[in-house]
Amino acid sequence: MPEEKTHYLSEFMRQLSDEMSAEYNHIQKWVTLDPGTAGDQIEENWAEILRGWLPSTYKVVTKGKIIGQDGEPPSPQVDVLVLKDVYPQKPLNKKLYLAAGVAAAFECKTTLTAAHIAEAMETCVKIKNLYPVREGTPYKELHTPIAYGLLAHSHSWQGENSTPENNIE
Repeated sequence: MPEEKTHYLSEFMRQLSDEMSAEYNHIQKWVTLDPGTAGDQIEENWAEILRGWLPSTYKVVTKGKIIGQDGEPPSPQVDVLVLKDVYPQKPLNKKLYLAAGVAAAFECKTTLTAAHIAEAMETCVKIKNLYPVREGTPYKELHTPIAYGLLAHSHSWQGENSTPENNIE
């Protein structure tokens, strides 16, 4: 019988997944005892993952609101924000982040539900509205200055019909 060939990329990704899974299991033990602390830890775990994968010039912070240039009220609170490399140092600890300096914003959930997706869509619209409308070329109109996403350790959908496409619908 031929020797099984090691797929190094799969092994590498499996190891990272195992680390993430261990963190999730640890957090799950705390969710019922202290949901607030568990939620904070989830956000910090995702922030650490981003800090480990993004170039060191990006700053990754937790819990903050995004404020636009038009003077309108800031966005709802966002769990994790990725700040551009040009973000100034002085306002870093204010928990209000200048829209022009935010590269990405993420909501973090322990277990994703349909309600979380609906909430995230509403928040996404509010955040995108903080930025000036980009007109001119299809590229400008389709590529927004900020990425917005929803991060979760697991989801609430179970059963044989549980596929990513069915779950989102």
